[in-house]
Amino acid sequence: MPDDRQEVRRIIAEVARAIDRRLAVEVRELPVGERVQLVLTRGIHHTQTEVPVASVLAESPMARNELRLRVKRATGTMLFKPMPDHRLADVKPVPPPGGQSAFRSPRGRGGR
Repeated sequence: MPDDRQEVRRIIAEVARAIDRRLAVEVRELPVGERVQLVLTRGIHHTQTEVPVASVLAESPMARNELRLRVKRATGTMLFKPMPDHRLADVKPVPPPGGQSAFRSPRGRGGR
């Protein structure tokens, strides 16, 4: 069992490093025993996610890709910054200069 824990930590560290070199990962064992908790850190950002041990130890490329996607999704959610709201509620329309209205009277072609 200790070999499995070391292997899980190695695989998760390898996947996290492939996603982002600055991503630090801490693997915590849960009391349930069938899942591990990943604490992902990059700079001041932190997030947690849980993954089953069986999916980490699976040899298939699909299982490895699923683990990669889980870690990548958690990292993306952690680093996501929503766009600021550019609509300002207290801005009022300003009348055009010279007191002219938006609709001018038809004066023909240039008012010659």
